[in-house]
Amino acid sequence: MAKQTSLDRRKSWTEADAQRVLDEWRRSGATLEAFARSRGLIPQRIAWWRKRLADGRASSTTALTLIPAAVIGGEPAAVLRLPGGTVLELTSVSPSWVAALAAALTRSQS
Repeated sequence: MAKQTSLDRRKSWTEADAQRVLDEWRRSGATLEAFARSRGLIPQRIAWWRKRLADGRASSTTALTLIPAAVIGGEPAAVLRLPGGTVLELTSVSPSWVAALAAALTRSQS
């Protein structure tokens, strides 16, 4: 018999409810379908919240990082590490240009 939760009787979940269920699922080590079935929940609902919260988390917690660097025997450089693993190595650019680029990239994440 499936374990009943107070979420079963609620028509809508809050973000906190969904996060709590997702945390329980991750700790369980079960597949999403098996976890949902064991608690009398709909797997698609959990998957929808997983995507929604992951999308929100990616945009709100991913920060751009500027790392000052110097090329030995060359001009000063800046290295930008972007979300997703993209790395930009910039040479012969002014600090104000790098700052403007970083600001534009930050705005595009919002």
